[in-house]
Amino acid sequence: MKQAGSFLGRFQKLTPPDDAVRRAVAEAIRNVAGVPITREKVRVVRGVAFVACSSVARNAIRVARGKIFEELGKILPKARQQVREIR
Repeated sequence: MKQAGSFLGRFQKLTPPDDAVRRAVAEAIRNVAGVPITREKVRVVRGVAFVACSSVARNAIRVARGKIFEELGKILPKARQQVREIR
């Protein structure tokens, strides 16, 4: 009989949908606002993307918010349905 670990091993490389959304938000912020953000700095909770960064970077994100949402829709169209606000 095979061990359960060998069966579950093939699912280790799957990334959760949240990871794809975080990556898309970070890429949109990087492309539009010019703020170097990694996906580890983005957290999505109940439709709000929280970005851990400095206050200067946060202001740049807030100014370019509309364009960031447009870019997010181009990168990953389903992400726009999951993220309604960036803070």
